[in-house]
Amino acid sequence: MKLKLVSSVGFNPGDLVTVKNMPREEHFCIIAIKKGENGEPMALLKALFNDTYIIEKPVADLVSLLVKGRL
Repeated sequence: MKLKLVSSVGFNPGDLVTVKNMPREEHFCIIAIKKGENGEPMALLKALFNDTYIIEKPVADLVSLLVKGRL
């Protein structure tokens, strides 16, 4: 089995994350990453588990669940 080091700076579709200004119990999967109005990267997020909805947040507001070993 090969392990891959995950950079804490970049995110890719399929990464599992939380949002800094939302409850830590809410987990999301990145569906896509696009550029926002100001040219900043925006992530399209699908909520996991009980509350399934889709939101858009700046990549700078995301915290990876995998890097921290939370999931």
